[in-house]
Amino acid sequence: MTALRRVAAAGLASLTVLVLMTVPAMAATRPTAPARPTTPPAPARATRALPPEIFQLNPVKVNPAVLPNIMILGQHLTPATTVQVGGRPATTVQVPDANHLLMKLPENLAQGSYSVAVTNEGGTALASDQLVIDDSRAP
Repeated sequence: MTALRRVAAAGLASLTVLVLMTVPAMAATRPTAPARPTTPPAPARATRALPPEIFQLNPVKVNPAVLPNIMILGQHLTPATTVQVGGRPATTVQVPDANHLLMKLPENLAQGSYSVAVTNEGGTALASDQLVIDDSRAP
């Protein structure tokens, strides 16, 4: 019976060594779970341009022979902003920031009052003040 115990103990020891050697090897070669597909990043939301606002025309009364440029103070002014004076396109000279626009008056404006409309990608705004063209010369 002693011999049988020795064989059984040796067999148990061998089996234990075999298990201890195999488990780490199996763990290292075990197939991993498939990776979850990554969700694509959310598309960048297109920011909608806000319509322009006009706070002030400076000056409101102008002699085009002396001062052909007008400063528009407002909000949401962009380099793509366009200006119409009495329905005629003015030339945008400079847009240094979103609050200022320097425009050159259309050529050959007759004396009188004109509406000023500012248009950007978001819409159009009409100035509350009329632009007065006064080409009379002071004596």
